[in-house]
Amino acid sequence: MDVGGVRARYEAQVRGRVPEWPAVGAVVELDGPLVRTHYGTHGTVEHPALPARVPDLDALVLRQREAFAARSEPARWNVYGTEAPALAGALAAAGFVPGPERSLLAAEFARLTPGRPDGRRSGVHSLNSGTEDPAWWVAARELAAASGPHAKGLAEFEADGGPFYGRADAAVLLDDQGRVAAAGWAERVPGTSFVSVGGLTGPHPELLLPWQALGQAAHVTGRPATHYVAEAAGDLRTALLTAGFGELTTVRTFRWDPPGTPAPVRPVRQLRGELDTGPVWERLEREFGFRPSTSRFPGFDAPAPSVTWSLDALDQGGDERLDALNRIAQRALRAVTAAVTGLGLGLGPGDGQTLHWLDWQHIGYAFDPYRVGGPGRPEWPGSVYPDGDYYLYLDPELRFGTLGHPWEHTLCMFGAPLLAEAEAELTVLLGEPVRRRD
Repeated sequence: MDVGGVRARYEAQVRGRVPEWPAVGAVVELDGPLVRTHYGTHGTVEHPALPARVPDLDALVLRQREAFAARSEPARWNVYGTEAPALAGALAAAGFVPGPERSLLAAEFARLTPGRPDGRRSGVHSLNSGTEDPAWWVAARELAAASGPHAKGLAEFEADGGPFYGRADAAVLLDDQGRVAAAGWAERVPGTSFVSVGGLTGPHPELLLPWQALGQAAHVTGRPATHYVAEAAGDLRTALLTAGFGELTTVRTFRWDPPGTPAPVRPVRQLRGELDTGPVWERLEREFGFRPSTSRFPGFDAPAPSVTWSLDALDQGGDERLDALNRIAQRALRAVTAAVTGLGLGLGPGDGQTLHWLDWQHIGYAFDPYRVGGPGRPEWPGSVYPDGDYYLYLDPELRFGTLGHPWEHTLCMFGAPLLAEAEAELTVLLGEPVRRRD
C-alpha cells in the first residue's frame, strides 16, 4: 500500500469534511478552518491539517471551549501525529486533557486478509440483515461499553442513525456456542474513498468481512470506496497490521469537560422501527381505530375532544400559509408539552420533555421541543402537513397530538390543552372545521 498516497487522500477527503447532512440531532458550525459539531450531549472539533502557524491559535481554541461551555457539552478534539506541535500546546493551555495515543491505520480492500486465526471465516453476522437476533444488539452494546477507546462508540454510531440507508453497518462474531464473542461497527464516509471503522471490541479483523458492500455503494455516496480506515492500539493494532493494514500516522484525543451536567440524550433521536414505534402504532390501531386507506375516510377515530380541518385552504396560500400552519402547531405543541410533562414534577422547558413525530412506514423521531428550532439548534423534525403520507405529532402517552391525513387532505388535532392553544388560530388559517368531537 502506498502509505503516503493514502494518507494524503485521507487528509484531503476526510479531515475537516463538512457533512452534507448532519448526524441526527446534531448542529454543524464553522469557525475559520474548524468544523465544530454540537450533539447536545457532547461536541467535537475537526479540521484539515493546520499550517505550522495559525494566527491567534490560542484565541481560536478558547472560542471553541466557550461554545461548548454555553451548551454544557464535553468536547473532543483529535490531534494527529502530522499536526504541528503548537496545536497540542494551545489545547493543553486551554484545559484540554490529552488521552492515550493510538495508531491511525488503513487497508486496501483488495489486499485485506481478515480471516480468523484458525483459518475459518464463519461465525460473523451483520446486525442489519433480515435474520439478525435482537439479543445480538444487546450483547454488542455491552461489549462496546466495556471496551475501547473507540474512534466512535457504538452508542454514538446508533444515535447518528448508523444502521439505516446502507451507509453504515455493524457485525458480531459468534463463538462455537452461538454466543457473541466480539462486535464491530463501521460507516461509509460519503463522497470519499473510505469506510471508517468506528470500533472493534477485540482483535478480530474478520468482523470487517460484512462491510465490503459499504465500499461499493456508489449509488448512495457518489463514488466507490477503496480503503478501510481504523484507530487502534495494543492487540487490536497488531491484529489489523497482520490482516493487511498499514499505519498512516498517530492520533490522540484531547478532552475538555465543562461545568454543569451534560444532557443525557440528544435533542432529536431516531425511533427504531418495531422496537420503538411498533407499540405506538399498535395503540393507535387499538385505541384510536387508525386504519390506513386511500379511500375510506376518516381512517382515525379521534378521541374527544378533537377538531378536524380541511387543508384545501393551503392550496391557494402557497408556502406562506404552510409556514404559518407549522408555526401555529409548533408553538402549541411546545407550550402544551411543558404544561403536561412538567405538571406536578417541577420540570421546566428543556428538562427531558419529549414529543414523537411519526411518518407512516418510515423512520420516526423522538425530540425535545425546547431544544429544536432556531439558531444553533437542530431543525424541528417533520411537518404538520401530510406531504404524501400520514404525519403525526404525538405525546408519548397519546394525551394530545395531530394527525395529517394525506388522502382526505385533513388535519386532526386532539387533546383539550392543545386545542386551547391552537384551535382559534387554525380556524382563521384553514376555515371552519369539517368535524368536531366534544
